[in-house]
Amino acid sequence: MKFGTVEKRQRVPGIAGLLRASGGGMIIEFAFVAPFVILIMMATIELSWTFFVGAALEGAAENAARQIRTGQVQQNDDPVASFQAKLCEQLFNLIDCTEVTFDVRGFSDFASVSAPLEFDENGQLIGATFTPGNSGEITLVRVLYRWKYLTPLVSEALAADCSGTTLLLATVAFQNEPYELGG
Repeated sequence: MKFGTVEKRQRVPGIAGLLRASGGGMIIEFAFVAPFVILIMMATIELSWTFFVGAALEGAAENAARQIRTGQVQQNDDPVASFQAKLCEQLFNLIDCTEVTFDVRGFSDFASVSAPLEFDENGQLIGATFTPGNSGEITLVRVLYRWKYLTPLVSEALAADCSGTTLLLATVAFQNEPYELGG
C-alpha cells in the first residue's frame, strides 16, 4: 500500500441505485428472493394473528364461563342466548361469532368429567349441548372455532384437515358457586 493514496469504497446502491442499475443482476436476484420473503412475512403475520385469536377465544370463554359459574346465565329466560351474547361480546368482532360453537356440560364431580369431542364428516361438532349444571356442580365449557388459513403452504403445513382449517379450542372447567335460582 502506498502512502498518500486513498482507496475508494464501492457504494452499495439503495432503491435509487437499484433503479439506475444497468446490469439488471440485482433485479433478477430480487425477483428470485422476493416471493419467498413475502411468503415468510405473510406466514408470520397469519400465525401471529392465529395465536392472537386463539388467546382471545380463551379469554372470551373464561369470561362467559364466569357468568355460568355465578349463576347469572341460568337465571335468564334464555340461558343459551345469554351465554352466546356474552361470548360474542368478549370476542370484539375478531371472528364471525355465528361460526363459533360451544358445548357446556354439568357433572356431579371432577372425576366424572368426560366428554370427548366428536365431529361429523363436515367437521361439525356432534352432540353439542348446553347444560350448565346447578349450584355447586362441576361445569365444563368448550368453545370451538375453525380457523381457515389464507397463506399458501401454511394451510397445507398446519391445517388439521383437507379443507385448510384447524380447530381453535378453549376449555374451562370449574365448580359453580353457591347460588339460588329465581332469587
